[in-house]
This record gives sequence, C-alpha cells and structure tokens, in this order.
Amino acid sequence: MNYEIFISEKPKNGREITEINGIPVIKPFQIHSARIAFVGKHTEHVPQADALVTDNKNLWIGILTADCLPVFLIGENVVGIVHAGWRGTLKGITYSTVKYINEFSPIKKAILGVSICGKCYEVGEDVYEQFYPRYADCFTPVGNNKYLFDLKKANLKQLKAAGVPSIESINLCTVCNNDRFFSYRLEKTDKRNLSAIRLK
Repeated sequence: MNYEIFISEKPKNGREITEINGIPVIKPFQIHSARIAFVGKHTEHVPQADALVTDNKNLWIGILTADCLPVFLIGENVVGIVHAGWRGTLKGITYSTVKYINEFSPIKKAILGVSICGKCYEVGEDVYEQFYPRYADCFTPVGNNKYLFDLKKANLKQLKAAGVPSIESINLCTVCNNDRFFSYRLEKTDKRNLSAIRLK
C-alpha cells in the first residue's frame, strides 16, 4: 500500500492547483452524484463524477470541497477519492465506490478527510427526513426543526457496511479550523480545499 495524500490549506485555492510536486492532478466536474469515473493513462476530458479511481502512478486524483467530506480509499494497486456531501452520502457514493474498487482490488484502508464536523453542520427537517431511519443516529435535534448532522459518521457507516478493514479519520473541521481551511457555510466563498491521493 504505497500511497501519498495531499490536502491544501489557506491561502492556496485548491481550484488553482494543477500539479503537486510536478505530477498532474486530475479533478472531476463534481455534480453531487453517486457517479464514479476510472482515470487511466490517458484522460482527454474532465470526467463528470464525484468519485475518481486510478491505478496510474503518474498522476494524482483529487476532489474540491469547502465543507463536504473527502474520503480517501486505498487498495493493493489502486486508489480512490470520493466527494461526499449530504446528497452523495444519501445516494451511497462511498459504499458504491468501495464496491467498485473491490471488483479488481480489495480495499485495505480508508481515510476520512477534512470536512465540517457534527457540531457545526446544521440541516433542516427536509434533509433529516431523507436520511431517516437508516442514519437517524447521525443526527442530533437542536430545536426549531433543525438538526446537527455528522457527515463523517454517516460515511463511516457506509465504509463499515462495505467491509473496509481499516478506517482512519483526520479530525479537522472546516469551520472549527477556518484559519486553515475554506468553509462555504462560514464564508460563502467560491474557493475550495483540494484533497488528493496517488499511488507511489
């Protein structure tokens, strides 16, 4: 499991990062879907997807977030990166990406990246109702039909359900650590944090 991860920090805008240490970064056109794209040796177009998978050592695959959750997936000779906002999480994107990769290389480890934490992410009844009852334990009611949603916990459930044997978490929140990371909720910014992974 030779891999390397990269997480950008302020003031660098992840949108502007096209290479890391001289190696190109492939980023998808994110659409809050459950779509997975495989990136091989030749990628002429930007894939429309919210998860990327590659077995190519000569590139990074990355996603942009400003509160949503990046999930790094590591297999034997393959890596993946998932953009898990609440919509993608609801559609089971993390679970689906693990199952996709497992078809040709068993996932050995997952890392939950930098995202908004369960104490800062307030959502309405409309979001809660879509996740109920399967993810009810990921929500904490705070009154006025509002809930705190633990996005990491919801995706942890998907990783466990998919049988990932080792799961780590980077315990940094985009809101609590806004001096280091961009948060759309806090700043309404169009700047993004880049989370990327590559095979070594």
